[in-house]
Amino acid sequence: MIGWEAFLTLLLYEGESGVLEEPAAGLLAEYIDRMDAASLLEAMQRIAGRLSRMTGSTEAEAEKWLPEKIVVTEDYRILIPDRFDMEIRMRPLVKTVFLLFLRHPEGIRFRELSKYREEMLRLYKAISNRGSLDNMEKSIDRLIDPADNSINEKVSVLTETLSRYFPGPGALYYSVRGAAGQVKRISLDRCLVEWKAK
Repeated sequence: MIGWEAFLTLLLYEGESGVLEEPAAGLLAEYIDRMDAASLLEAMQRIAGRLSRMTGSTEAEAEKWLPEKIVVTEDYRILIPDRFDMEIRMRPLVKTVFLLFLRHPEGIRFRELSKYREEMLRLYKAISNRGSLDNMEKSIDRLIDPADNSINEKVSVLTETLSRYFPGPGALYYSVRGAAGQVKRISLDRCLVEWKAK
């Protein structure tokens, strides 16, 4: 399989004719077929940027974006139904944090996470399906410990993960955000969240 930079070279080709030769177009199509969802989204964002520059669209027009509905399935997969049920993949502990804040639109202060310990542990056990209960409890205890930086690390990873699925400012709707020491929340309108999980 060709590398990402080579893919972009093909994708953004600007030769004399301005079009891809047939062999290159075939290679490009093969590469696209092998890409995972997040990489394909990244490529699409770059294509959109290139098209905006070619057509003279303003940056503001290119950044217009509306939040999309997500579905939390019975087995806690997170899907985007308008994208053919594309799954948003994240590590179990990061997903636990995401789902906890998704379930609490009123928001949560990090220093008060200990009140949600049992809920987080139930979520983590349902999502992870591996590892010892003792190790899971230790991971949750690190998240709720105000002296540990674990919750900030997980929120940072969550934001980075979401930015691969939602372009530009789109990830902000799904991210855990709030001023230091204040309530943190996910701003996404909960009418755009369908819970199938119990």
